[in-house]
Amino acid sequence: MDKTNLDLILENYLRNPFRSLGLSLLIALFASILLIGGLLSLSLSDGLKRLSARLGADVIVIPQGSEINDQTVLLQGDTKYKYLPQGSLEYIRSLSGVKAATPQYFLITLSASCCDQKVSIIGFDAKSDFVIQPWIREVLAGKLPQGSIVVGSEISTGEKKTLRFFDREFPVAAKLEPVGNKLDQAVFVDVATLASIREAAEAKGVTFLDEALSYSSILIQLKEGADVDRLSREIHSRFDGVQFRTRKDLFSGLQNSADFLRIVVWSIVAFVLILAAVAVVISFSLSARERRREYALLRIIGFTRKRLQNLVLGEALLVSSVGTYVGLLFASVVFFTFQIWIGECVEVPFIIPTAVEIAGVYAAVMFLLLSVGPVAVYGVAKKVSRIDAYAALREVEH
Repeated sequence: MDKTNLDLILENYLRNPFRSLGLSLLIALFASILLIGGLLSLSLSDGLKRLSARLGADVIVIPQGSEINDQTVLLQGDTKYKYLPQGSLEYIRSLSGVKAATPQYFLITLSASCCDQKVSIIGFDAKSDFVIQPWIREVLAGKLPQGSIVVGSEISTGEKKTLRFFDREFPVAAKLEPVGNKLDQAVFVDVATLASIREAAEAKGVTFLDEALSYSSILIQLKEGADVDRLSREIHSRFDGVQFRTRKDLFSGLQNSADFLRIVVWSIVAFVLILAAVAVVISFSLSARERRREYALLRIIGFTRKRLQNLVLGEALLVSSVGTYVGLLFASVVFFTFQIWIGECVEVPFIIPTAVEIAGVYAAVMFLLLSVGPVAVYGVAKKVSRIDAYAALREVEH
């Protein structure tokens, strides 16, 4: 497209700034929703994939009244003072159909007055654990050093690579890869280190409801073909005040939540896309009717039908371009500035996509949005190109 056409397109865009900017802002709204929707969908998919890869248990047993939810699927129960009955771990291990069982311990959700920052401490039994340690081995070669801790991806360790609990410092051996839920804000320790933290707390006058470490949850691996319903009945018949939750139940809840969020997001995207396309078509149709004399004069002075068509399409492309880049800029600032808050709000595992995935989303959004204007007004542009110049001038004169 030559310079003269570009000048005309810019002039037409600026001639009616309220109409042009209004359409661009509508495209910008669509761009923002589409980009955030695409990134959110990918983040949810990546979060579910990462969590699925982390799940090492088929069943979790927790105290009745604990607030287990889909954020903490089979990796973390509730961090309140609720404990399983004594002897429950030994009994569960003795049941037929149980391949392995391991306990987890939750100290408290620590306050900033006792520690460097507010975190949840999760203890595991290094001898029997099959959930936390495989995750740790991805970032730490060899065994976890005695007295050391492992932190979630969102925990700040400072230059010293230590965390202080009740005036006692503990070296950080490794930082885990993000999971996309509250485990990214947790500290993981073995039983011996957990006992050391308790001792430090008690030295500061902090007391606990239990005299010794009690199980906050028990994670179970089942043998192939194990009868889950029978196992649940046996545990409930022996112990009161326990909950029995399966991996299938919890993970299906996560999947349903993620699917619902996607449906909501893409329904909004579809609605705004239709709204934007309709608005662009109506606006350019009205503009073409108002400018029939101008188009007629351009035909008389030598503009070809193809050139008139390109002018209309070029203006639509300019409207789309302005809206696209404004919308992408706004959405990028919002999404990446508030990504942690968004992850907490959706209550589904949420992992920011890789750079390649993000680039792919941006490319797809730009391609779609830069096409919206020209595609929507293609029919209008064809109609303008077929205008009968002398008939149009006569209509205006009369």
